[in-house]
Amino acid sequence: MKDERARFLHDTLSPARRTRVVDVGANPLGETPYATLLRNGLCEVWGFEPQKDAYDKLIAEKGELDHYLPHAIGNGRRGSLHVCKGGGFTSLYKPNPKFLGLMGRWEAGMTVKEVVEVPTRRLDSLTEIPEFDLLKIDVQGSEAAVFRGAKAALQSAVAVITEAAVIPLYQDQPLLDAQMKELQAIGFYLHKFLFLKSYMVRGKSPDRLRPRRNKNQGVDGDVVFLRDIMSIEEYETEKLKHLAMLADSAFESFDIAVLALDILAERGEIGQSGIDGYIARLPAEVVR
Repeated sequence: MKDERARFLHDTLSPARRTRVVDVGANPLGETPYATLLRNGLCEVWGFEPQKDAYDKLIAEKGELDHYLPHAIGNGRRGSLHVCKGGGFTSLYKPNPKFLGLMGRWEAGMTVKEVVEVPTRRLDSLTEIPEFDLLKIDVQGSEAAVFRGAKAALQSAVAVITEAAVIPLYQDQPLLDAQMKELQAIGFYLHKFLFLKSYMVRGKSPDRLRPRRNKNQGVDGDVVFLRDIMSIEEYETEKLKHLAMLADSAFESFDIAVLALDILAERGEIGQSGIDGYIARLPAEVVR
């Protein structure tokens, strides 16, 4: 149903081009938020991944709409990439031993097996990527630095999906508040959490409590930011169309998608039948 709804919405909107996604830290550890769009040929992806094994996997599995480069994206300066045994933990920051001691988790995965000096590239300096609609980012602590180096590139975007921590997994790691400060400065505001992972702290008597019943310490999760949604009436028509596509498929904010459709109808871009057809395809639990 999700795939069919995305195709219906795309046909209704008839955007001038596919939705464009930039994926910073594209390590293929699981399904991406934009998977539905990519699977149905409705988006193009420009991805960046500096870990060789992860990059090689991306290249081996890429389709016609995927474009990948082995760059580390950041502030444009050289950095030390701490390559961990668990590839998803590799970071320009060192793992935080205090966090590992408190949580009693991930010691093996966050063990650094090598440190590699790498140049980082600012998104604003790259000519390989076109104007895009969504920035999806997962760089284990370097998100704020990426945003500082992408102020011009992000002017075209309508949404950011970022991994943000609320407690430092890495030494000196900027947390959610730092990301909010950087993004608010260029017009993006927190919209929703896709999820926030929480776990039980280890404590002194770890065998006395059930971990699944005591997941009280928030750690990190995926967060959606939208370009000043209070000014959605001022969005360009093409941007409204891509916002609707992303709101539906990438982060399931159906209210945002319907609002975008309403505005497009007022502009004469779509008819009421398009709105009705879209709402009819939404999950039963979200409609009256």
